[in-house]
Amino acid sequence: ILFNGVWFPSSDPHVALQPLRSCYGAYEFHSVVNPVQLRYGEVHNKMQPLAKLPAHVVDRYADSKKIMAVTGFDLDMVRIGANGSESPVALNDHYLHHYILMFGEADGIHKMLDVASSDASFARMLTGCHAMIGAGVHSFLDRLRLEVPQQRNQQSNRFHIFGSAAGAEYRDNPQRFDAPFRWLIRQPQVWAPTLHIINTKSSAEAGVEGTAAWSPLIECPCTPQRKINVSAGTIDGRAADPPIHCSPEFAATGNPSCHLATYQGGWRCCEDKMFLIDTAKECANPDCSEKPVDEVHMKFTFFYEDAQPGARQMEGAACCDVTSVTQGDENIEYDVPVCLQGTAPEECRHIAESVQPLAFFDGHPKSPLSSYRDSDLVDLVFAAPHLHLAGISIELIDHLTNKTICEVHRTANNSGGIAYGHGATPGNEDGYLVGLTPCHWGGAEAPRFRRDHPMRTRAVYNASLGHTGVMSLWLMQVSAAADPDFLV
Repeated sequence: ILFNGVWFPSSDPHVALQPLRSCYGAYEFHSVVNPVQLRYGEVHNKMQPLAKLPAHVVDRYADSKKIMAVTGFDLDMVRIGANGSESPVALNDHYLHHYILMFGEADGIHKMLDVASSDASFARMLTGCHAMIGAGVHSFLDRLRLEVPQQRNQQSNRFHIFGSAAGAEYRDNPQRFDAPFRWLIRQPQVWAPTLHIINTKSSAEAGVEGTAAWSPLIECPCTPQRKINVSAGTIDGRAADPPIHCSPEFAATGNPSCHLATYQGGWRCCEDKMFLIDTAKECANPDCSEKPVDEVHMKFTFFYEDAQPGARQMEGAACCDVTSVTQGDENIEYDVPVCLQGTAPEECRHIAESVQPLAFFDGHPKSPLSSYRDSDLVDLVFAAPHLHLAGISIELIDHLTNKTICEVHRTANNSGGIAYGHGATPGNEDGYLVGLTPCHWGGAEAPRFRRDHPMRTRAVYNASLGHTGVMSLWLMQVSAAADPDFLV
């Protein structure tokens, strides 16, 4: 683990160290997770083992007299030399498809994981696509509140999933939360990331977006090795995970991603230990064991403070995914079919729209035990856009007033909130989408809505080339506006 610029081989180097002061919160700490080891074309897509938080963090909040308030976090992908030196890893070397962070109190997280071990559907809500908005945590915390209603406040502060689907944009995607809104955790003890990483190093092929090259592996093509059985609904003998399911409205567009029979690439062909290359042509052995194994690490920096009077808990929003029209995500991904030959370049666009309720409330399969009603109020406090390569713009629109709440768009100088690389250094990889700018609001500015308030997402992609497995999401946090259990 790296701490304060020093590499420690020990599993817990923090015991004798004091917390660092931070300009983003009162304190910060750094952790480098277990190494990810991959061959060219191979996928890592799973949750890392639970790891202990630094001892000084655990001790500070052990007696519950203070509550941890996470104010933000950063991440990077690095290689670590034998002497502890770090070097950042480029997207055309190893591509971060997405990450999810689980963070909180050990007993509650273990209890939740025990439930997931015997409930495959619930497990997908924790580590699959629905984890991007914390649907599983929402459901489990609702269950705990019903079991011990007199400790409703404590249950809400036990653990959280955050970080969500942000991927390639991770170096230019600031995760900072304005006061009084925080991730509040009563007794932080453990954490674990889910990491989806693709080894794209030494890719001999390349797609072309304009004049810039990029690895085709980042779009997770279904290779000839994938055994897709449409009648059985399986890929490699297992049910497609997450299940392929678009909203009726999105499915009506005929998008190939909505049906296994026409599925060409994306998350379902990009699971842990799968290869995204034709191994029969590119490898001597079926498992490509002759290819060298590379090793990278994800490095996280967390910023936090002691919760201040009036601090308010955040929760993941139920919106937005353009393949859904209800609470939470549906298919998550979709294809951008190439536009018809002869289409003018300025008209060669793929546009997707959907309308969803802003926040979770009772009466829905993803929040069946929620104590919130559709008319309860929330403040929108953070909205991070998520697009893939070829994304041109995405808007978050109040469907009732038609007012744009947040939007980003591509410009030549990267000034519109979407950044594409123009160089060779990590964070500026030529042709790759390398940055997306979130919107965020403090207590006085945060817009307030009913939980069932309809929000519209409109996403535009360049369709001069076809793309598989793209996403158009808003990864958002809200805060209950009139719930004293979420106040400090």
